[in-house]
Amino acid sequence: MLEKDILLIINPNASKGRGRKKAKIIQGIFRERGRQCTVAYTKGPGHAVILARKGVQYEYKVIIVAGGDGTVNEVLNGIFSSGKPSVTMGIIPIGRGNDFAWCAGIPTDLEKSVDLIIKGTPRPVDVGLCRGTDHPEGMYFLNGTGFGFEPLVNFKAMEYKALNGMPSYIAAFFNILLRHFPEPYHVKLRIDDEEFELDTQQISVLNGKRMGSAFLLGPRARINDGVFDVFFANRTFRTKKDLLLAVLSFLRGAHANDPKRFTYMNARRVEIVSEKPEMAVHSDGELFTKAGKRFSIEILPAALKLIYGQEK
Repeated sequence: MLEKDILLIINPNASKGRGRKKAKIIQGIFRERGRQCTVAYTKGPGHAVILARKGVQYEYKVIIVAGGDGTVNEVLNGIFSSGKPSVTMGIIPIGRGNDFAWCAGIPTDLEKSVDLIIKGTPRPVDVGLCRGTDHPEGMYFLNGTGFGFEPLVNFKAMEYKALNGMPSYIAAFFNILLRHFPEPYHVKLRIDDEEFELDTQQISVLNGKRMGSAFLLGPRARINDGVFDVFFANRTFRTKKDLLLAVLSFLRGAHANDPKRFTYMNARRVEIVSEKPEMAVHSDGELFTKAGKRFSIEILPAALKLIYGQEK
């Protein structure tokens, strides 16, 4: 399947600074399988976008990203900003959360993930596109985008350099719970043809099932069904206990069956207008804005060719 050398884009700081070592291991595995793999190291935030765009220009047929959800997101945006999103993408998850890789059934074992790329068949997956003041042309995402409380936790978790995965999100949650209890936003929501106006602290637009290494925010989501799974809190969290119970429900995906506190539905397009321009937003865990007001999110069905395993 792989007719030309593979381009591997890797974050050298991923896996607690072991990215370079793992790049050599990955190259060796490809070599053992009779494949050549060119490595390109990211040098800082946003560099993977540039490397992926150049990879498309140099006509690599397969671009692999080794890193976490943030690096995956950058490579995705590089591919789509190239104007030629027909390239095939592969993922080797060595990052902090690896949420989308988990959703897509991509193993964290290096040999198994390389074998999946070599032996697997590219299949189409949906891609999301979020537009807002800071990104008028839009930012693409694979896993999901969050508004309000969830991105506040995500941004705080990114500050914990010594923690990875779920522990960083748990620490961030309790930091916000105890020190910065989130105030609700007054928003107008349009979800396809339905309109809502409410006070809420959380809105999530999901392509994949999991966020934050453990939270099943989209328990019914599929990465190739042509629709988002959207949920929002239809009641404000007034106490720390309310917020804690909500987060516990996210761990199990129980909020999808809790219509008293949450609305959970499918959509192809979502529009959000916040009364106050202070809404925090992430896309695939990456900063979209810390103070936005107006957003539109649309799904691009079957827009990306990805090599992936058995979807969770």
